[in-house]
Amino acid sequence: MKMKTRLKSKLSRTFANNFPDVYQKFTMRHTNNNEELPETTVTKPLTACTVALVSTAGVHLKSDPPFDVDNPAGDPTFRLVPGNTAETDLTVTHIYYDTKYAKTDPSIVFPITQLRELEAEGEIGAVAGANLGLNGGILDTELVERDAIPVVVELFRNENIDVALLVPG
Repeated sequence: MKMKTRLKSKLSRTFANNFPDVYQKFTMRHTNNNEELPETTVTKPLTACTVALVSTAGVHLKSDPPFDVDNPAGDPTFRLVPGNTAETDLTVTHIYYDTKYAKTDPSIVFPITQLRELEAEGEIGAVAGANLGLNGGILDTELVERDAIPVVVELFRNENIDVALLVPG
């Protein structure tokens, strides 16, 4: 990680810890309203649903390339995390929060083990084979909206995923 990125990371965490009210001013007004992807209601019980995890905490497999935290606009890509992944195979790459604890216990930001427990207990139908790690803090959302989101929507449709559990980072 570049020195400039380390400094930016330290400043952003210090700012967030000392001035939390400032973050209330951020909105989603800059994003596009996509009428082709309307909200929907789950029509079957969770016990019959395939559930995917989607985390913006920078989660990815240790074998994957890390997110590009040196990109000033943010990294608009995503990483696939198979449903049978062991927590020991996960890591995180992010600069807008202290990742020390998430690297020690990835379930803090990516509760895949707990989701598998819910599957074993019959609380959900199945853990999705395709789960996603994203790097939040993307300042320029155009690439995500244009390139990544349509791919993810198609992936989730092809994988017959009924519910996505969103875990912020």
